[in-house]
Amino acid sequence: MVYVLYGSKTSPFVRRIRILLDQAPYEFRELNVFDTQDYIELNKINPVNQVPLLIDGEKTIWDSRFIFNYLNSKNNYQKMGWDDENLLTAIDGAMTSGVTLLMLKRSGVNIDEPSQFVVRQKDRIESILDYLKPFLGTRALNQWDFQAISLYCFLDWAVFRGIIKIDQRPECQAFLSHYKNLPGVQSTAIPKV
Repeated sequence: MVYVLYGSKTSPFVRRIRILLDQAPYEFRELNVFDTQDYIELNKINPVNQVPLLIDGEKTIWDSRFIFNYLNSKNNYQKMGWDDENLLTAIDGAMTSGVTLLMLKRSGVNIDEPSQFVVRQKDRIESILDYLKPFLGTRALNQWDFQAISLYCFLDWAVFRGIIKIDQRPECQAFLSHYKNLPGVQSTAIPKV
């Protein structure tokens, strides 16, 4: 049975699952959630209205974190302890704040203005990047696991979208540079158009 993964080629949440599945047989069905027809199609199969979603036979799994848990339980990609879960929670928090900022920007909100909500999202990302600094300098450079994959997808996406600047974060620059040539990373690169 081949997995079917629905998602956008630009979403960091989708990309981390695509990288995870890089060596597995799966079908990728691209959706543009900003296109009315694709949004209607997504709503029919996922009432949460978000990507990614994975179909495995009769099972449909929503949310990238649960998709990872599902695939990990079937394929034993890695053992997950509480520290691993906390790392993922932090990375997911940064991704969620980043996507929120992008959606605000696309909705015409100036995210350079210091509104309380925008400042909270930006502060959350910075706080998480500070928290992840030790991880970036050690384990992340030595272990290409779901935490490292997730962080790579977030950082690459957030820089591409102009959500964060990493000029003053050499650990982020080194991390992105370290993994940028991996086959799964290259085959899922964010389209530049």
